[in-house]
Amino acid sequence: MPRALTEKEKCRQCEKLLVKGKDVVLTHGIKKVSVDEITKAAGMAKGLFYQHFETKEEYLIRLIRFIHEQFFTQAEQMVFNKNDLRADTRKFLINLFNMPELAFFIKYHHDINELITSIPGDAAVCETQKEVEMFEKLLVLAGIDTNKAKPGVVNNYIHALFIMMGSDLMVKEKLQETFDHMIDSLVSYIFGGTV
Repeated sequence: MPRALTEKEKCRQCEKLLVKGKDVVLTHGIKKVSVDEITKAAGMAKGLFYQHFETKEEYLIRLIRFIHEQFFTQAEQMVFNKNDLRADTRKFLINLFNMPELAFFIKYHHDINELITSIPGDAAVCETQKEVEMFEKLLVLAGIDTNKAKPGVVNNYIHALFIMMGSDLMVKEKLQETFDHMIDSLVSYIFGGTV
């Protein structure tokens, strides 16, 4: 009989499924990707997947949370560097929207929204609240007054940028200029005053 895995080993397996499966999900999208493709990318048996996740949808929700956590970890590092925080924030936001994960969120925005709103009960509201709490933590770390730069408003700005970047209603020739102005507006909101 095989030895039971420790909690640390189980966590490593779960993280491997998330890390290795992420590229497959980014390539195929959340509706077309299969559990077989995810487990193959991770080099694991399908049965191990179901030891960590009851459904593909549960995996995808956890993957989205995992990607968010990676973004927030990068943002925390930027705050800890304490260089020119305003300029670094602007640069970070621009880089954020050029990452493959963000292109995925933009491209599959409707599918992701459908997935999140399908979570039973108040779980979808809970996911949004977790994001807002992460923004609050970042703002506090940066020494920003959260009564002036409200975490919920920052969250809405970021989501508005996602929606804008993925919208077919935008004038494509002016999309970059519009994006730049919205980033400047967000940075100005966070730090107060003008850009």
